[in-house]
Amino acid sequence: MKKVLIYSIIIVFIAIVLKYVLSNYKMNYEVSNYNVNMTYKNSRFYYEISNEEYTFNFVYYKRRGFTKTMISRIDEIKDENLYCIYPVIDNVETYPLCYKDGEYIDYNLIDSELLDEYKTEDIDVDKSSKDFVYYNDLSDEEYIALWNYKGYIVMNGSSYKNVEIFKNDRYDNTLSILIDNSIYMANYDEEHEYSSLIKLNLANLKTETIEIKDKIDYDSYIVGNINKNLYIFDSKYSLLYEINLKNSKVNIIGNNEKGFVKYDNGKFVPCSKSEYKVDKITYNEKTSKYKYRIQDGVYKTINDNKDIEQKIINEDVEINSEYNNKIYYKNKDNFYIYDPFKGSRIVFYNYELTFNNSNSIYVYIDN
Repeated sequence: MKKVLIYSIIIVFIAIVLKYVLSNYKMNYEVSNYNVNMTYKNSRFYYEISNEEYTFNFVYYKRRGFTKTMISRIDEIKDENLYCIYPVIDNVETYPLCYKDGEYIDYNLIDSELLDEYKTEDIDVDKSSKDFVYYNDLSDEEYIALWNYKGYIVMNGSSYKNVEIFKNDRYDNTLSILIDNSIYMANYDEEHEYSSLIKLNLANLKTETIEIKDKIDYDSYIVGNINKNLYIFDSKYSLLYEINLKNSKVNIIGNNEKGFVKYDNGKFVPCSKSEYKVDKITYNEKTSKYKYRIQDGVYKTINDNKDIEQKIINEDVEINSEYNNKIYYKNKDNFYIYDPFKGSRIVFYNYELTFNNSNSIYVYIDN
């Protein structure tokens, strides 16, 4: 009987967890004369708030709890040229959603005393003449690595470290890739051809050499990685390499004799050599829940409703990567993070960012 009771309790507990903690759900309700549609899926909350004139939307990322998360109040912030709403959710940080001059626009870009109380204080940007300045504005979970010709400057939290890996300067670092928390790159201390890879773990800053035995010409490029297998195409000799990063085993899976394959929709399929040699195809195309349009600023659309386009940055910039709500981007000699809570925040300055467009910058989030 005791075993039956214990099993019954376990089954009930699992059912509760599945229903109230792990399961996805949708809600529709009214608050302050606004209609609210909310969708929760895989730790992502999407809200759409509308009245007869406007429809606003926003997203935040958080695991659901036992109770469903609802907007309790919607405050209006407006004058003759500005219309904003501020949704209030218990125990959730939110921000104003604004419409001005015929477009949806991030509230951080609006100069209005009505919005000052919602904004965070700007970082005091150092006007020093240093080649590199880090502004200590990363969280403990965020790592950014900047190539500096012999290794990387690795930034995290309130500090950074200069990790020197190679003996001589290497201007171009395109033979590198970030996989999980580590950067894999050709061993640039080898001349003409390389027969080993260097692995740099961004979390602990340890390096490791992976011997691949075969000699790969520097006229090559990294195609991508699939399940801890790294793929490199040697353009000079028309060879497609598969390198197992766990055991360093190397296979040639494409050449002139056997033909070529590419990874497509979860499997390898036949393809032509020109797709590698001319088109320079890659495997790891990342999907996004957002669309960005860069034209006289950066405009962001949440894919849940493609009719709402919001201006988030005033200048044309080069987007490096994204994570949840955040965008990591380069503008001239500065590197920034944008998030809708704080707007754009400078991470670091480097005097060569504009000059050297091939400078590798990698962003890793320890989530």
